[in-house]
Amino acid sequence: MNVIEKLKYIKIIILLITLLLVNRTYSQDWAKSLINNRQRVDMRSLGYPEINEIPANSSAITSLITAKSGIIYGGTSGEEAYLFLFDPSTNKVRHLGSFNGHTGIHHSLVEDKNGNIYIGTGKNILEDIPLSKWGEKDEKIDITLWKDIKKAYANYKGGHLYCYNPSKSNDHVKLNGMECEAEDLGMPLANNSIYALTINPAGNEIYGLTYPDGHFFIFNIHTKKITDLGEVDSKKVYHGPERTWRTLPRALICDDSGKVYMSGNKGMLKYYDQVLGKLIDTKIELPGDYNYLQFYEDYTSVEYFTKTSDNIIYGGTTDGYLFSFNPNKMQLYNLGKVRASRRIRCLTAGKDGKIYLIAGERSASWPCQLYVYDPKHSNFETLGLVIADRSPYYYRRGQQFDSMTTGLDGTIYLGESERMSHLFLYIPEIEMRK
Repeated sequence: MNVIEKLKYIKIIILLITLLLVNRTYSQDWAKSLINNRQRVDMRSLGYPEINEIPANSSAITSLITAKSGIIYGGTSGEEAYLFLFDPSTNKVRHLGSFNGHTGIHHSLVEDKNGNIYIGTGKNILEDIPLSKWGEKDEKIDITLWKDIKKAYANYKGGHLYCYNPSKSNDHVKLNGMECEAEDLGMPLANNSIYALTINPAGNEIYGLTYPDGHFFIFNIHTKKITDLGEVDSKKVYHGPERTWRTLPRALICDDSGKVYMSGNKGMLKYYDQVLGKLIDTKIELPGDYNYLQFYEDYTSVEYFTKTSDNIIYGGTTDGYLFSFNPNKMQLYNLGKVRASRRIRCLTAGKDGKIYLIAGERSASWPCQLYVYDPKHSNFETLGLVIADRSPYYYRRGQQFDSMTTGLDGTIYLGESERMSHLFLYIPEIEMRK
């Protein structure tokens, strides 16, 4: 190869590098976050790459809680379900093992009064179920859809409730393929996932919901007995969150008195009364986009709950509405929508008195964005896309999130729910935290 030919190749290489750099800059520049100080957003991989990182296709974070110790615990969904922790004192994520035979941990992590972590397992909710073609000789399409859902769960034995003891197992290093050191407490309902969990203020009774049959159950930590109270909603509609999923509440929450709140039939608020020992229907309607037609019925459900220190409950619905609920007065307030598209995916109460929430759909055209609601001024602030920019070392734009929690120091933790997911961190402005 002569000198002239070498120069031609060098020019081509320089041109290709230039184009790549321009394209990279452009691809990052169009997706701008509205967070002023980018150093307040960062992310963590779920373990050490190529050693014990939670593998791709099993890393979608679908559960997060903050333990009394300050450690963040998370659960994943995918080909296998994993439990992991993030310890702020070491600034690292470690996975604590997988749950063989289970592909999801969805909104199902709680901590008891002794610091034990309880995990509810199930199928991966992010996975599409096989749908029948139209013409199954059913009178209505929703009948066929229900058959498809039941068929998808027919070969699944059922989600289990597990107990993990951090004091015994947190120091044990887990490699991929190793199981979580958790005690199996049993299966609430056959052929059903555990869809959501919460725990009472005393820390001795756990409440859960199953999918697809929508049964409410109670687990007594002392007796280790599971009690099934039956369906929370007798109707079967398909308003969302995903259009092929049965509309059921995706979250439960206890108020300070021990009542457990959820959504129920016709989008009405429902609660479990621990004194009466039964589920109570209310006439309080959750905010949603309702179609009041005689021949058609659907309604919204709650996707996520959080509670402030003064016992005010905030919730987000599948239609994208934020609401607050005062359980002492039994009053619900519709706070509106932050965007035209559906779904509030997750939310958490900040240490600054504000509510941080993620809204958006599971699609490339309506990705998730971060918002803040300020109860003092009754207004929303848009923070935009969640972007961890540490260029040139790493750059990640989060588009799908399904869980949030607030750390003891006020840091907001967001669980990405993609094929290869990360734990994102957002530190609110110092002036906001005073």
